[in-house]
Amino acid sequence: MIAIYPMEEIYRIIDANLNRVSEGLRVVEEVVRFVVKDEQLTKKLKAQRHKLSELFKDYELIKFRDTSKDLGKYGDFDDPSHCDLKALVQKNFKRAQEGCRAIEEFSKLFNPDITPKIKEIRFNIYELGKEVIVALKND
Repeated sequence: MIAIYPMEEIYRIIDANLNRVSEGLRVVEEVVRFVVKDEQLTKKLKAQRHKLSELFKDYELIKFRDTSKDLGKYGDFDDPSHCDLKALVQKNFKRAQEGCRAIEEFSKLFNPDITPKIKEIRFNIYELGKEVIVALKND
């Protein structure tokens, strides 16, 4: 039996994963901006985040957002003296890629035309991840 989900549930899932991608990329952007100090790489990361947001600008996703629940803790890096930047970056890139993959799959249900664009963004995030790791090693 195939489950049919109401559009509002699909929108909630997409919205949650858009936030997941955005927050993951924001963490990496901050590391690149303040630690690696690479303005071009920071702009590339920000561009992917904005491209993804732009794809969904015409959908009223925010009205389906449930803000009553605790969003939880994002990482295990509460003590800055024990912060492994490479692990932080990898964890947040993985978070962004997983969120993007979920958005890609759900986009097939409501707007298959944007699915290839989301896949391209996911690939770009993957490539930028490799670039950031190299930049951290060189720092």
